Amino acid sequence: MRKSLLLPLPRAPKLHAKALLLLLPLLLPLALHAQDLTPVAELDTQAIRIGEQTRLKLSVNYRVDGGKRVDIVWPVIAGDTLIKQIEVLEDSGVDTVVNPNDPYRFQQLRQLRITSFDSGYWAIPPFRFVVNGDTVESNALLLGVETVEVDTAQAFRDIKEIYELPFGWMDWLREHWPWFAGGAALAAAIVLLTWYLRRRRRKPVEVPEAPPKPLHERVLEALAEIERRKLWQQGQVKQYHSEVTDLLRGYVEERYGVPAMERTTDDLAAELGATAMGREARELLVNLLRLADMVKFAKHAPLPAENEQLMAGAVQFVQRTTPAPTAHA
Repeated sequence: MRKSLLLPLPRAPKLHAKALLLLLPLLLPLALHAQDLTPVAELDTQAIRIGEQTRLKLSVNYRVDGGKRVDIVWPVIAGDTLIKQIEVLEDSGVDTVVNPNDPYRFQQLRQLRITSFDSGYWAIPPFRFVVNGDTVESNALLLGVETVEVDTAQAFRDIKEIYELPFGWMDWLREHWPWFAGGAALAAAIVLLTWYLRRRRRKPVEVPEAPPKPLHERVLEALAEIERRKLWQQGQVKQYHSEVTDLLRGYVEERYGVPAMERTTDDLAAELGATAMGREARELLVNLLRLADMVKFAKHAPLPAENEQLMAGAVQFVQRTTPAPTAHA
């Protein structure tokens, strides 16, 4: 019996563990990059009942470190259907999300809310993306749409008629309260405006007080009033002389600060000598006062010319003693 000689085959060289650890950092970015640029499609649930809704999520993960630029063109979803049996109710649009743990890692995400009213298993074809000029596809999906179970043992019943709830005044008020609130606000505004206008109308207008007339003007006006009353022409000679001389004494008190109302004519003449009154004006005043004293106390009956001279002398005295006007800047 011949024995066959079996030679051992050469064994493949074993990689050292340290070499694998050194190569791993170089291979990992390539694997991650290839995985990142692959579009992913997923359903929240793969089985729904007729009319129920679910979400279809489309996403692409990528990195932008190293100065790389990623250009992603998303597929266009025409109309409101994915396929004939699946309808699109809402499209969130494309949103970019940043990874909080890696500032260079991004995800573009798009969510579609879909439904179906046809029972069966419906295949959702892959979505085609253009990434950096290359066409890539997502994974295909299968959505199962189940019918609602009907208990055939029970008799079929007609749809119930609409039941109308009783409508009370609280319901009416709850439905129309904005009109009441607006009316109340408008009424309050009208009341406030009316109150403000009335208050403003009632407020007295402050008229600035006119400056008081100078002393000589007031005295001359008073003398003119006495003359207008024609006292001595009506036989009231004593009253006429008394009013004229009392007016002159009051003028002297206010003009020179001398208590002329309480002094006799001689005492007043002596005190006026110490004032700024001129000699001619002082003599004119004393003569007028003495004439009036004779009429009041000595029962002197003056001639008409003397009565007229009393008024003319009084006006002349006031004009002579009027202070000269001062120039204002």
